[in-house]
Order: sequence, then C-alpha cells, then structure tokens
Amino acid sequence: MKPDFNLDTPVQFLKTVGPARMRALARLDIHTVGDLLAHYPRRYFDRTSTVPIGRILPGQDVTIQGEVLTSGERRTRRGGSLQTVGIGDDTGVMFCIWFNQSYLMKQFRSGRKVMVSGTVTARNGKKQIAHPDFEILENPSDDEDAAGKAGAGLHTGRMVPVYGLSAGIGQHWLRALVDQALGRFSGLLSEILPATLRTERGLVGREQAVREIHFPPRKAAQEAALRRLAYDEIFFIQVLMALRREAHGSQAAVALDKPGDLTARLVHGLPFELTSAQRRASAEILADLRSGRAMHRLLQGDVGSGKTLVALIAALFVIEQGYQALLMAPTEVLAVQHGRTLRQLCEPLGIAVETLTGSTPAAERKAILDSAAAGEIDLLVGTHALIQQDVRIPRLALSIVDEQHRFGVRQRGKSTEAAETDLQAHVLVMSATPIPRSLALTLYGDLDLSLIDELPAHRKPVVTELVQGDGEQQVWQACRRELAAGRQIFVIHPVIDETEGHDLKAATVEFEKLEREVFPDARVALLHGRMKGPQKDETMAAFSSGEIQVLVATTVVEVGIDVPNATGMVIHNPERFGLAQLHQLRGRIGRGDQGGTCWLLADRYLAEDSYRRIRFFSEHTDGFALAEEDLRQRGPGDAWGVRQSGSPGFRLANPLRDAELVRLCRQDARKWLESDPGLRSAEGERIRRGLQESFRGFLPLQSG
Repeated sequence: MKPDFNLDTPVQFLKTVGPARMRALARLDIHTVGDLLAHYPRRYFDRTSTVPIGRILPGQDVTIQGEVLTSGERRTRRGGSLQTVGIGDDTGVMFCIWFNQSYLMKQFRSGRKVMVSGTVTARNGKKQIAHPDFEILENPSDDEDAAGKAGAGLHTGRMVPVYGLSAGIGQHWLRALVDQALGRFSGLLSEILPATLRTERGLVGREQAVREIHFPPRKAAQEAALRRLAYDEIFFIQVLMALRREAHGSQAAVALDKPGDLTARLVHGLPFELTSAQRRASAEILADLRSGRAMHRLLQGDVGSGKTLVALIAALFVIEQGYQALLMAPTEVLAVQHGRTLRQLCEPLGIAVETLTGSTPAAERKAILDSAAAGEIDLLVGTHALIQQDVRIPRLALSIVDEQHRFGVRQRGKSTEAAETDLQAHVLVMSATPIPRSLALTLYGDLDLSLIDELPAHRKPVVTELVQGDGEQQVWQACRRELAAGRQIFVIHPVIDETEGHDLKAATVEFEKLEREVFPDARVALLHGRMKGPQKDETMAAFSSGEIQVLVATTVVEVGIDVPNATGMVIHNPERFGLAQLHQLRGRIGRGDQGGTCWLLADRYLAEDSYRRIRFFSEHTDGFALAEEDLRQRGPGDAWGVRQSGSPGFRLANPLRDAELVRLCRQDARKWLESDPGLRSAEGERIRRGLQESFRGFLPLQSG
C-alpha cells in the first residue's frame, strides 16, 4: 500500500530511486520530496542561446557548446594535479581547467559534444574557464538512465538547471527526478503567505515559484521565483524572531541588585586593564541582570577579544548574590580549557568551579551533580552533559552558552532547565565567529546584541603569508626557527585521510612525513575528529603544556584552543576553507605577547575566485570584514546554527545581497504581528503553517 503523497514522503517512493540512489541523495541531505524540491539549482545553462567561442571576451559569464579536442593532466610542483580540456567549435578553442580532480578526465574523451558554463579569464593569451559547470551531451555516463533520457525536453532549448551533485547522481537523472516530483505533487505546495502581502510586494505564488526556480521559462521568471522564495526564508525568520523576542519580554527573572565585591576584586586583581569595549559590554549585561526581566543577549567579539572574562564578570555578579551560574561549551577540549582558566581566576576569590563532560568518570560525575544540587558549586562548566535530565542547579540564575552557533536554538534554550526556581534564568550566548550586522539582525532578532570590537592592547598582530609554488621549504625553515626559540607550531590539513580523486594534503599521511623528515628533532603529534575523546584531551593537554612542539591537526582545533606559546600555523589547501573558518584557525596563534605568523600553502594554479578569496584573507585581520566578504561570496549557509534543530537555514536568501528585502520582511513581520498577535485570523493561519513547515515546531506558539 502506497503512502499518501506529501512533502514528507520519502524520496524512495519516487520512480527510479533505488537503494543506491537513495544513499547518494542522502549525501546531499535529500531524504524527502520536500528536501528534493528545496535542493535548488546553483546556476543555469542558458541553452536558448550559446555563445560562439570566437566572440567570447575575458570577464564574461558564458555558456558554450563544442567538441572535446584535447584532454590531459600534469602534476604541479606542490604535488597536486592540473587537469586541462580543450573544447572547440567552428570559431575557436576554449580551455577548461580543474585542480586536483583527476576523476573528471574519463568523461572528456576526444570527439564528445559538451556544454560548458562559467566565467572566462585569459592566461598567456588563451581563453579559459576554471572549474566550470559542464554536461556531456553525447553518450552520457551510466548514471543517466532511461528516466533521465525520457525527460530530454528538460535538457535542451531552455534555461536548464545545474544542481549540486554527489557520486552516483548525474544532472540528467536529477532533473528528471525533480520534474517527476513537481508533477506528482502539484497542488500540495499550499500557499503560506497572506494574499495581501503577496499583492503588496508583487510576489508570485508559491507553487509557481518552486516550479520556476527549477525550470524557469525565461530569466525574468527565474528572478521572480528567486525573490519570492528568498522573501519566504527571510520573512518567516523575522516572524519567528519577533515571536521569540515577545516571549522573552514576558519572562520574569531573578532581579539582581545587591552586589558584593567579587566583581570588583576580580577586575582589580587582573594584571591588565579591561578594554573600553569589555567595559561597555559588561555594563549592558549587568543592566539586564538588574532589570527583573529575563536577559537574552548575544555577546559577539573577535578571536581573543576577551569575551570569557566579560562572561565571568556577569557570573560573579550572580554568584555574589547567592545564586549559581553555568557555562556550556560545544566540545570537551574547550569545556576543560574554560574550566581550568575559570578555576584559576576564581580560586583566589573563594568561588567553587567544577567541570562536567561526557568523559567525566561515573563516580566523579555523581559527586559533582550532588554538589551542584546542594548549591555547593557556584559555577558549573561543561558540554552537552549540562543539559541532561539528571543535572540540577537549584539556584541557577545565569546560563552562558559559548560558541552558540554550535548548539542551535533548542539546545540554547535547554541550558536553563536545570534551575528549580519559579523565575527564568538569564541567558548570555557568546560567539567568536564574527557575524555581519545585516546577518545578525536577521538571524538573532530575538537577542539583544553586545559587541566587543577591540583587542587587548598587549596582543600583537598575526602576520599572514600566502605561499604558492616553491615556497614550502622556506616555510618549514621558518617553523624550525620558531621551534628553536622555544615556540610551538600548528599544521592544519583539510582532510584526515587521502581520498581517491582528490590530491589534498591529508593529516595522517603528512604527519608521518613531518615527524620523519621535516621535524626529526621535535615531538610531533596528530589530532583529528575521529580520535577518542580521552586521546584528544591527552594530546591537547600535552600540546598546551609544551610537551608537544608540533601539532598536526584538522579543523578540530578551530574553536577555543588557547596555547599562548603557539606562534606559527601552516594551513594546507586554504581554498578548502571558508574565510570565517580560516580566521578561527588563525586565531589559535599569537595569543601570547610574541605575535605569530600564519602561512597559507596554496597551489600555484588556484582558480581565480579562490585566489581572490585567499588573498583577501591574507590581507585582512578584522574578523567582521572577513565575515562580510564570506557572506558576499558564499552566502550565509548554516550561519544560524539551527539545522541540527530542525531548521533548513538559508538556501536562497543572502542578507547582504538582499538587504532591502530584509528591511521589507522585518517591516512586514512586525506590522502583521501588531494587527494579529496570535496569528488567529484566517490569513494568520497561513503564516502559522509556514512557520511550522519551516521550523518544525520549536516555536513560542500555542495551538488552538
């Protein structure tokens, strides 16, 4: 018996989706028909008009059609590979190049007809496109089965969608599958916007938008579909944030207005002065704690700006009035580090600090839980272990969530559930991932924002050097000089193991080479995400103590690792990382008073856009400038950090590009909620349905 078809129907119930293809779709995070329809094209081939190669100029974004004339690859000096394919028509020749993608070569046999799309550049007098989208027009590969061929009208003579793919899936087949879903589910995409809003903003209907984002009859239709779907994403986030903010505003909390002297003793005992930004942020937080209303505040600050100290000042303000606080971190390494740092600061003040993680031995865990429940622990630090049902912190008045984007909205909210008072605990969430203001206003509209926008005076800048071609040996020489001076080095790799078809530097392989050949006189260790928790903790502890001089790692060290003696970092294949991620990695060095150097080891033949992005990073140290550029180039992705909590995040909207649309959506959301606060009207029910569909239930709404 077949199920009732709806957007939650598993994709396996569509024709041509067998077990192998179902697994391939799952790698693209496509599990249901709704997921499939939300797997939007990343670009389009405009097959209504291709451009003769001879008429193409550098800088143009074009689609060409031609025949494979030549194909080949060669090794680069840094051990990577460069693939080149020559494509010709009656007017000229275009060269397509890829880096480290040997597996593509088997598709470009001489004489095959192909279509290629991308941005044209010129190098040594030759026109070329780096990493283009392409499609083989003759003799398609085995994954283009009868289903794909049956939908031949989807692939020619129109604007043709180009999707992100996974191994085992081809463009023809995926287009046919999307077309099948659109046909079978016609009418199920019910409207979720009030008619008055659609009319006022000139938006096309939802079903039309979904169909025409995939198969637009013309460019104007694609643009109208994009605007409508981007409006939906931004509008429903604005409604959700407004509802959450309203719910926060109605929560009574512990009023804290009789401080002792703990905060003053902490500040006066520091060997340095607080920055003006730290003082400003502390004043904003303390004002919230005195207000009698529940604080929900985001504390943003660049890497090394001193957020943890500001959070500790807030915690001491709570503790000195007889209450308790907790600090939740996303990883055990970071939680243990926070616990160690805070204990050192708090012990002279007589404040009890304990750390609880998933690796805490059972007997020790029970003792800590009993002490917390008895009110004997003032500040409890930990990981997700703090939001288990058996954790009781009866006089909890402040919950601090570090690197909040790693948790998401649901887990952030659960951090206050250990309290046993009738009043809501205050919530302070922190992020060292700079978020452009345009994005912060969209994603964190339920939170007040405090910003630490300056670094401590004693921090020296980190120099970043982009190294291409033959400079790797000079980098290792510089690293050996740092080691000789008693400093420590990080070496970062994008992957753990070598992967067939990808010539990326792998941590496990390079670790052996570095240990044996490059740093034979130093102790070199390996750290990556597949290691067991205790093994990771032991390795990090040895690096922190200086027992290990060179740490070869993946991005497991991206957040919160604090080793002041580390002054050098080598990042292989930097083009594989986002700018924000690179900035987080770079923030692991130069945390003492010696400064530091970050070397980016990149292939000489980087694609033009990758080169521009990495060059921008090497020339900028301001995290907010980098975040703005990342948002401009790559879009917000999962910046909200709630995908693990049931939200799709942004797929089409970009708050930087769509700043005007953000303004309109915020205005529309507030106006609608003022006239229909509970979303009880018939049109309000549409919005309620859209919220439930978009965010799957973590809403401050009452049913009925």
